[in-house]
Amino acid sequence: MNKRAVIYARFSSHTQTEQSIEGQLRECYDYAKRHDLLIVGEYIDRALTGTTDKRPNFLQMIEDSKKKTFDYVLVYQLDRFARNRYDSANYKAKLKKNGVRVLSAKENITEDASGILIEGVLESMAEYYSAELSQKVKRGIKESLSKGYFIGGYKLFGYDIIDKKWTVNPIEAPIVKDMFERYKNGEKAKSIVNRLNDMGVHNKSGAKFTVNSFAKIIRNSKYMGVVVSNGQTYTNIVPAIVDEQTFTACNRIMDNQRHKQKAVQDHSPYVLSGKLFCGNCGTLMTAEDGTSHTGKVYHYYKCFNRKRNKEQCNKSNIKKDKLEDLVFGKTVEYVLQPNIIDKLAVAVTEKFNEGLQKSDTLTLLEKEQKQVQKAIDGFLSAIAMGVVTKSTTDKLLDLEQQNDELESKIAVEKSRQIQPLDYEQVKAFLAYFARKQYKNDEEKNEFFNSFIHRVVLFDDCVYIFYNTSPQTPTKYKLDKDDLTELQEHRANRKSTHFQPLGFKLGSFGGAGGIRTHEPLPAT
Repeated sequence: MNKRAVIYARFSSHTQTEQSIEGQLRECYDYAKRHDLLIVGEYIDRALTGTTDKRPNFLQMIEDSKKKTFDYVLVYQLDRFARNRYDSANYKAKLKKNGVRVLSAKENITEDASGILIEGVLESMAEYYSAELSQKVKRGIKESLSKGYFIGGYKLFGYDIIDKKWTVNPIEAPIVKDMFERYKNGEKAKSIVNRLNDMGVHNKSGAKFTVNSFAKIIRNSKYMGVVVSNGQTYTNIVPAIVDEQTFTACNRIMDNQRHKQKAVQDHSPYVLSGKLFCGNCGTLMTAEDGTSHTGKVYHYYKCFNRKRNKEQCNKSNIKKDKLEDLVFGKTVEYVLQPNIIDKLAVAVTEKFNEGLQKSDTLTLLEKEQKQVQKAIDGFLSAIAMGVVTKSTTDKLLDLEQQNDELESKIAVEKSRQIQPLDYEQVKAFLAYFARKQYKNDEEKNEFFNSFIHRVVLFDDCVYIFYNTSPQTPTKYKLDKDDLTELQEHRANRKSTHFQPLGFKLGSFGGAGGIRTHEPLPAT
């Protein structure tokens, strides 16, 4: 039975044409035919960028994956799926949970550890070029803002845009000023909104005012003449309708009158989830939150066997941040070794490039050009031997014209082909992303997904299996301060005397790993 797949295609702007979508679909259907995939649906987003996940058909595809009606999502290239590595990893994880994998029609990405590396490098490159383009756009925006121009976006009640400049609307501005004054003097937001609606005053989109739209006006610093963009403040763009004192007073009132939100726990992602295994019993270690008697919230990893039954395993809990920072730091040190960077670059380029194939169109064009060139050579030989007639000359001119046309077609077709990865380029990207400052868990998660195959945790050491050599782990000793978390959990358990056991390398593949007395290899 053929595996079922859906195709996801998009193009980024209105400057691209439907041919862009048709070309993506054609390549995807060709790939499906070669690999015996049954296409059961298409999801297409038009004129939407891959740097945002606000893509209706994309989100619908993610939701539909829960129905288990397809096994693969087929894209023309990975950058059609997402140009942000965090979103890419996030949505791939959701698809994986539903048994669905992403395939690229133009890029040779296998399902083994090297495939993960290739995928990470390609996504890193796409993200880099997207960020580079973003910087150019930001420079353009900064230049426009410095000149006081309107740079797009939604228009504000109280203003008009005339010749790319913000201009006070003489009818709406007094209404805005009255809204601020009433609110500053103690009138409730609901009362002000009701009064506006009773008067028949509508917002810029023609809709009635609501408490939310009122709050957006009170919170918008443009009304006091201040625009903040990319951390820079501009006061030469929007003319003020209210003074700073009034704006500040209204915002202070709104802060004080806000309903206190229920305290939300920090659910930062556990970036080792699914990769971390207990060294004592082989099961997965899972995310866990706990609260001490002082009310402090702790985040840690806990052996799943121990979570179910304390008698089954005596593995200590470990602080989430402690372990993740340790593994992250060791991985950066490992990846930055010159021989590792070289090894990765060679593996990625060779594995990727070996799967590149010419399109059927390019193959036929090149074959036709060879035939034309052979005919040209024949006529040139005849002319060299003195066989010169009008028909000979005309035929030669015709063949040369054909050859020129074929060269143009071949150049166009080659531009559509996936270009081979360059070793030096891949090496530079790997070094760049290894040295990059990862400021939050989402960014660390991207790094972990690219380089870490699995992590096995004992009470005195940790084994990290890297994607560069997934069968040979690197051992790191743990300091005493790295080990324990929430000691009351250990104090309350019954005394046990488990002897930590080693495992075959293949045993850490899921809950309830196979026990064996064969130790992990020393490194």
